[in-house]
Parts: sequence; structure tokens; C-alpha cells
Amino acid sequence: MSSRRRSARDRARRELGQNFLVDRGVVRHLVDLLEPAPLPVVELGAGSGAITRELLHSGREVTAVELDPHWASSLRATFPEVRVIRCDMLDFRFPATGHAVIGNLPFGITTSMTRRLLTERTWSEAVLLVQWDVARKRAEGGSQLNAQWAPWYEFQSCGRIPARSFRPMPTVDGGILKVRRRSRPLVPLGEQRRYQRFVEAVFTGRGRGLTEIVRNVTGCSLRNLPALPRDLPAEDWARLYAEIT
Repeated sequence: MSSRRRSARDRARRELGQNFLVDRGVVRHLVDLLEPAPLPVVELGAGSGAITRELLHSGREVTAVELDPHWASSLRATFPEVRVIRCDMLDFRFPATGHAVIGNLPFGITTSMTRRLLTERTWSEAVLLVQWDVARKRAEGGSQLNAQWAPWYEFQSCGRIPARSFRPMPTVDGGILKVRRRSRPLVPLGEQRRYQRFVEAVFTGRGRGLTEIVRNVTGCSLRNLPALPRDLPAEDWARLYAEIT
């Protein structure tokens, strides 16, 4: 292949947001973070197949989602036992039966893909390689997204991955975010929309401090609340919701 064709392909892959994981130790760590139960796995952004190969070595049934036609074709040729779906991961139709999710998410769509995943109801755990700051912030809580989804999911940061572990090398480090679906939700699923509207109203409400905001939004006067919405631990949002409903 000429250098001109190779550089054109490299530019196209960068436009797709592809930073391939080349550190085998990190690949093994990602797969090891999945629970040992042999659930089928959906791999998002399979790329060159580094994680795919490790998943197969662990004895799992794999569906690989990849947008790039070159890598989708390569995956089919290299791993005939893998079901390869060529599509944008944001448009992928997740299985209707139980499964796990793993993926090296393009940094540019991390938030939108995370939101999409959280609306799906059939996966039990997700191990996601994202920007380090995103993994850290999701694990620490304090955001509206965390508060809105904490009754149904637990977020855990599982390590920082240096930029040198990727090719091409991104400008920021990666981080591993593990998301688990709670076996016992803190808020009934049937109240999800009402609960999430409540959280949004508080995060965007007016007032000098959380106590005043809650009073303005709900008419309830509560004590012993932290200073601001971001200071309320994610799990405590469910308790606050229960007090005002």
C-alpha cells in the first residue's frame, strides 16, 4: 500500500474517532473486569480486534459492532465465529436477552453513547474505555447524569490508561468505567421519568443552596441538605425523592 493511501485511511479512521488499544495488559484487564458468568458480550467499537480476541479466549460469545468498513471486513475474516455488525454504535439495536457490554468508545461520543446505554434494559454490566476525566467524574458523582441514573446503576472507576496505550495516541489519557445494573433499584422503574424530571428540576432550579432550591421546586422545607445539588451523593437523591413524594 502506498504511503498516500495509508495516510488517507489513517485520516479517515481519525475522523471516526478511532484510537486503537495496543497495550495487551490493558486489554486483559478490561476483559477480566467482566463478571465470570458466561453471558454473551456486545463489543462496541471492535476496531482491529484486540479486545475481540481476548473475549474469545475467555470463552465468550461475541457480537462485535464496528462502523469502519475496513475493520468490519477484517473482523469477519479473522474471527469467523464472531457476529460482526457494521453500524454506528449509537444506532445499534441491543439484544433483547441478557448480555454484557464492553467497548473502547470514541472519545467524541462518550457522553451520548453512555446515555444511550443507560436507556437499554437487557445488559447487566458494561466495561467502557473512555476519557480519564469522564471515568473519574462518573465514579465520583456530582453530575445531573449520575443523579438521574444512580437509582438503577452503580458507576465505578477501574483505572487510568495512559495515552501511550493507544494508536494513534490521543491527547488525553483514557480511563476504565464499569457500570453495573443494580439488582434492587433504589427507585421503582415505573417512576423513572418522574424521578428524572425531579432531578433535572432541582439541578436547574433557582435558589441560594439546595435547601432553597428544593423548597422552590417542591414546596417542601427539608433540613440537613448539602450546599448545592452537586454535593448530594448520587444514592441520596433517591432518599430525597422519597421524602418529597
